[in-house]
Amino acid sequence: MDKALTQKIIDRLASAQHPVLLAHIRPDGDAFGSVLGLAHILKERGQNPTCYIEGGMIPMYRFLPGADLVQDLPSQLPEKSDCLIALDTSTRERLGQKTLSWPQPIDIVIDHHISNPGYGKLNLIVPEIPATGGVLFEIFQQAAWKITPAAATCLYTGLTTDTGSFRYRGTDAHTLHAAATLVELGADPSEIAKQCYLSITHERHALRRLVSDTISIKDNKKSAFLTILPDFYKKSGAKSEDTEGIIEDVFSIQGVEVGSLFEFMPDGGLRVSLRSKGKVDVNSIASSFGGGGHKAAAGIRFAKDAEKNRDLVLTAITQALSKP
Repeated sequence: MDKALTQKIIDRLASAQHPVLLAHIRPDGDAFGSVLGLAHILKERGQNPTCYIEGGMIPMYRFLPGADLVQDLPSQLPEKSDCLIALDTSTRERLGQKTLSWPQPIDIVIDHHISNPGYGKLNLIVPEIPATGGVLFEIFQQAAWKITPAAATCLYTGLTTDTGSFRYRGTDAHTLHAAATLVELGADPSEIAKQCYLSITHERHALRRLVSDTISIKDNKKSAFLTILPDFYKKSGAKSEDTEGIIEDVFSIQGVEVGSLFEFMPDGGLRVSLRSKGKVDVNSIASSFGGGGHKAAAGIRFAKDAEKNRDLVLTAITQALSKP
């Protein structure tokens, strides 16, 4: 990490009395963990952070300390807000539609997505760290700020969820050392694992069963994809956040190098999630369609022509797998 840039961010964070912490739409464990982890650190220092994420907190992550701090996006920011901080969010638009009308610029961007263009005044983007929670951990270490047990729990949750419980490529000795330190500081890995991986609701399980029936394997068994249709939510009683982790069902198949999930939206749009075991750079594929993420995990959004764009993405996957 760039220590000089990190110090500028530390100084800016320290000077903010009423910072606003933001993360991406359709938030995951790293989004919630990063926002709440930073919030706990700043509150410990006597500052007054406010946490905004579109839709507010979701049931799956209500176990996180301080979960009630997360609010839905307001139409306007409080006048006293003196620093806007975007966490784990690869583009300005992914902070949410309401934020696009805010006149205030983003002061600080802290992220690990390689596709992030840097849309803040200060941008710390560290692709070699596999979770934004890990980037925050390094910031706090350099600043010598106290990491409370509550903050450690949130940051560890970000690390474990964004690394697939430390299974994905990018997990290295440094990642595991950070996780071990967070455990020493109060994170309970067994309890966090139970909440994240062993507490699936009946509705979420019903959705996964519907989606698993759509599996299609192609490219000489080197790629596979799943589909979510709009009526799956009504049939299962699940919500959009219940899609998290579903792609694992296809990505974990032996021999499959690229897994994809296509969610057809009621308005004709399409959401795409891509995963790679390493041979294919799915960020490159996503970027060619206006999306982005990481080499091993990326996403795309299309506003229309869902079936046509699904076929185009599948063709791009086939082409990528055919390269020597």
